[in-house]
Amino acid sequence: MKTSVYTVLCTAIRLGAVLLSVHALEDVAAAVAASDGNAHRLLGSLMFAGLYFAVGAVLWLWPGMLAWWASSRSSGQVLEMPIGADELQRIALSVLGVWQVVQGVSGMLSHGVVMVFLRDRMTDYSTGHLPPTEWRWVVFYTLQALAGAAVVLGAAGLVGLFHRLRQFPSPSSSPAATDAGADPSR
Repeated sequence: MKTSVYTVLCTAIRLGAVLLSVHALEDVAAAVAASDGNAHRLLGSLMFAGLYFAVGAVLWLWPGMLAWWASSRSSGQVLEMPIGADELQRIALSVLGVWQVVQGVSGMLSHGVVMVFLRDRMTDYSTGHLPPTEWRWVVFYTLQALAGAAVVLGAAGLVGLFHRLRQFPSPSSSPAATDAGADPSR
């Protein structure tokens, strides 16, 4: 596979633009759901989400400006790697798994801090216990980190599974699976 640093950076920037735009759309949905009739809060949230979406659109349409700035001297450098499709899939699955592990661990840490502060505040209330929904997030982030680790460790097996699925249904090696003289009803 032959490519340049500039091309790799443009691809990474476009991937970031897609993630930024999806995050902006999620923020719009969350802002509308949690607006509670407060028009100023809704408008402010929608303006920030619109800004994210606009930055994502600009990065999608013109990734070359940022890629040129990031690679200035080495933009013409040719990267040549003898890498096949299976290895590329294994790398992509490993990156996806590591990303999920990082998101899961960071979510557990940040939500753990929130739970510590909530626990301190909950001592003033009659029950003194955290709501069960708080523990649901801990379970979610833990499962996300574990699933990411499973994807990283099982990337080679997943690539083999994808390879077998691409060949399904494969034609049989012999045209006649039964004997010519045998009765097929038995």
